[in-house]
Amino acid sequence: MLRRSPSLRALACVACAIVTLAALPATTAAGAGRVSIATAAPARDVQPDGFSDSTPSGSAHRAPRAGGQSQVTYHGGPVQHSSAVYPVFWVPPGYSLPAGYTDLITTYFADVAEDSWKSSNVYGSIVQYYETNPKRFASYVVANKPAGMDTRPFPQSGCPNYTLGDGTVSKVCLTRGQIQKEIVRIVASHNLPADLGTQIFLFTPQGVASCKTKTSLAKGGCYNPLQFNGYCAFHSRVGSGSDASLFAYMPYNALPGCTSGQSPNGNAADAVLNNVAHEHMETMTDPLGNGWYDASGREIADKCHLKFGRALGSTATGQYNQVINGHRYWLQTVWSNRAKACVQRNTYSYPKVSFTYSPSNPVHGKKVTFKSNVKQAGESKWTYRWSFPDGGTSTAANPTRVFNTFIFSGTVTLVVADSKGNQTRFARSITVK
Repeated sequence: MLRRSPSLRALACVACAIVTLAALPATTAAGAGRVSIATAAPARDVQPDGFSDSTPSGSAHRAPRAGGQSQVTYHGGPVQHSSAVYPVFWVPPGYSLPAGYTDLITTYFADVAEDSWKSSNVYGSIVQYYETNPKRFASYVVANKPAGMDTRPFPQSGCPNYTLGDGTVSKVCLTRGQIQKEIVRIVASHNLPADLGTQIFLFTPQGVASCKTKTSLAKGGCYNPLQFNGYCAFHSRVGSGSDASLFAYMPYNALPGCTSGQSPNGNAADAVLNNVAHEHMETMTDPLGNGWYDASGREIADKCHLKFGRALGSTATGQYNQVINGHRYWLQTVWSNRAKACVQRNTYSYPKVSFTYSPSNPVHGKKVTFKSNVKQAGESKWTYRWSFPDGGTSTAANPTRVFNTFIFSGTVTLVVADSKGNQTRFARSITVK
């Protein structure tokens, strides 16, 4: 049982106001992507109603167990270079979430966004994974978008209700297809971006069951890892290619089999946040189902399911192993090919980056030369990505630029990646006269 602390910390909640979905900033398509499942038992991959799960030929996705020491390998698809996160809480009348539940979740996303580019938490480990043509590494760059409260009634149960792990009987059971149709509705009705840099996290309250199909309860593949050959959460997509709508479905996880075993914030949301991290990092490295996973179909978080590593300390209500933007969380490790192990954070060196430009007082219409300064022990090969305030870009180490706009101020950004994917971002303001 998760404990509640009467002295629950005061959360420094950045941009965590919950708005109705009508206030959120569209594309609809049929088809659903390969599904990643956070669970304790293996499950067959069954096509959801009206959608198809794309799985690499000859490799059915399996729910995570101990991943072994095998490496994850690349299967030709993209990785994420940024992740704009839209949390949506689907809570119709008659349902509720515990006090502080939405606040903790939105604070978590704000914290993960605030610590972008850093190596100090588990997200920093995803940068070693890459796409090809051209080769480019995944980036730990998260944007925290406004959270939405979806009060639309649940559809009629598409699967039989059943007893959940906490002993209660579900009030409604959603099929994978019904969940995906709600994602389509949210994206289309509220003009949310549909691209590989955006992900919706759809949270549902206690009492909501879900199954892959209407017959999964008999065959296995329902929410509840201790029975029904089930899962705790999954990530998938609607649509295909660069126009896909990426999403993660996050049921109420404060029940046996889905809890992480610790609650550093004394809130039921601690349980779901562990699986939020799981699905988020897998999306970053395998957004379309053709990115990074091992020979058994296990992605980087699947391989380290329920492996948490060393605790950094404890609060009055539980241990924590991650400090993200000054706040404490208990999150699982992820697989690192580089370390050949499950890791809590990226401990390898990062480039130290700065740059100068001359002349120091640029004039519009005249050439400006930028010179990078990069230092890193044991590394001599880096890639460069410059972004200029007039919209220009460059991949040169020391580019030149002519700004034709008369009198403006802006920011020049340089991202340097080493040969293993570790990336440093450095930015300076510039005024052109």
